[in-house]
Amino acid sequence: MMTFVASSVCAIPYQVGDYKLDVTVRNSAMNLIPDSKVSFYRYDQSSFIAEARATGYKSVTKRIEIKPNQFVYKTEVVLPDLERKLYIIDHNHKILAAAYLRTEQFGFPGNEYGLTAYIPVEMWDAAPERVEVFDSFWGAPLKKTCLFEQIEGFHKVSLSITRKALKWSGSKIYVIFRTRDLPAQRAVARYLRQLDRLSTNPDCPPGSEEALTAYIYENFAADAAALEEPLPAVYERYHSARARFSELHRE
Repeated sequence: MMTFVASSVCAIPYQVGDYKLDVTVRNSAMNLIPDSKVSFYRYDQSSFIAEARATGYKSVTKRIEIKPNQFVYKTEVVLPDLERKLYIIDHNHKILAAAYLRTEQFGFPGNEYGLTAYIPVEMWDAAPERVEVFDSFWGAPLKKTCLFEQIEGFHKVSLSITRKALKWSGSKIYVIFRTRDLPAQRAVARYLRQLDRLSTNPDCPPGSEEALTAYIYENFAADAAALEEPLPAVYERYHSARARFSELHRE
């Protein structure tokens, strides 16, 4: 068996004995998947097996029949997305019945997973810091990119996370909007408790602690300060640094 890393721009020829196989690996939107891997081996006297895989995708095995006097074969493999349960909720963890999500991958590169949300204009003040993607395993922010535009009565919000984040996200993914509703104290306390858990876990994904700290500060700074409980040390340090930064720029 031979394993190769596929090119992000073209098919790669795989050589086994006298036979050559050109394999192109794409996703559901027919975008090329960078750094996909293909295992190519002889199955029996009449066929080959090509097994394609990539981070954040389901693996696919394809059988290729050997034809008489043909030594070059070209094939294309389409990898399905990993299955996740998706929820669109507000910052108080209430389902947003008037909003909806789409997961078509058109417009997103093959090494990212795209989520396109539609939320009524009157519910959300459009700003990138007021929307986040959270996983259900770590409870960490995953958002990589965020673009939005208004289409009639809705904000169309195009979000992406890395395929690696999708792989380790757990079975559920939450798109959370900081809507115009007031934050509930218990919701803010929940974010802070999650930050405390992340900050004391050496195995948490790199950058997740900083991302959650920034999310809380940008959306709930006044609400966090009003809570009658100690704040996580990492949040206190971040708050002090931001306050000092603001003070220096006023002088």
